[in-house]
Amino acid sequence: MSTLRNRFFVEGILLGGLCGIALGSMIAFQVGGHRVLAARLAVERVVLRREPGISPALMRQ
Repeated sequence: MSTLRNRFFVEGILLGGLCGIALGSMIAFQVGGHRVLAARLAVERVVLRREPGISPALMRQ
């Protein structure tokens, strides 16, 4: 009986992972690359409490 329970557990993890990847991919395609990058930078600013620095290319102008 425990092997059947373990099998259901593993199948549930695999199914949940596949559904999560599919749903995340669909959301990413709908949102677009620029918004995903902006959201990633916003999360990085909040989590790491780091302000984006000035680009060296802009300093050379």
